[in-house]
Amino acid sequence: MTNPKQLIFPFSIDKKSSIKKFFVAEGCENLVAAIQDNKAGDIFLLGGEGVGKSYLLQATCNDLSSSSFTTAYIPLAEAIKLKPMLLDGLESLNLVCLDDLDAIAANKDWEVACFNLINRCNESGCRLIFSCSKDEKNFFPDLLSRLKKMTSYILRSVQDAQLNNAIKAIALNLRIPIEEKEINFLLNTHTRDLATLINFIKKIDDHSMGSKRKITIPLIKELL
Repeated sequence: MTNPKQLIFPFSIDKKSSIKKFFVAEGCENLVAAIQDNKAGDIFLLGGEGVGKSYLLQATCNDLSSSSFTTAYIPLAEAIKLKPMLLDGLESLNLVCLDDLDAIAANKDWEVACFNLINRCNESGCRLIFSCSKDEKNFFPDLLSRLKKMTSYILRSVQDAQLNNAIKAIALNLRIPIEEKEINFLLNTHTRDLATLINFIKKIDDHSMGSKRKITIPLIKELL
């Protein structure tokens, strides 16, 4: 078959994502360190919607990928529309990140494909990182037994007390010039869900650049 190192997968990946830009929620420091450590073994990452699992997996592929270290990011919520043979041969890579594992629960063909990939990667030395939005119990027993052998981590959401620092750090990484007063206004008037806040700040930045105006509270109010 075609060498998977030469394959171009039909999935988008944020090429600008980087672990350095990821705001680490309190209590998740060990997880982020383990993800960056190729000697840490296979990882099963559990976390709710919007906590940053997809970003973290894409960032890991971006940061670790090189001419001598090959990676692949597979979002299973999209891949399930294709044939499971998509996973064939990936064991020849150095790292494979499979996102949204719960998307294939109860799909026997895809579950078997993931089970077989794990077995092949165990033999080849390819490292696996799986993410799942919920503690899925519906996988067939053989796959579930393989997942339980991985090191499990929980990616937690950023708590209220950390939101201000999170927004500052993320805005700085995105090069969005928003100041303390405007951040506090957002936190007092907008949703406190971090993923939604990040998208809204990007929208504010676009509006600021489009109107050639500084980000101010009056400008933000135009978008609320």
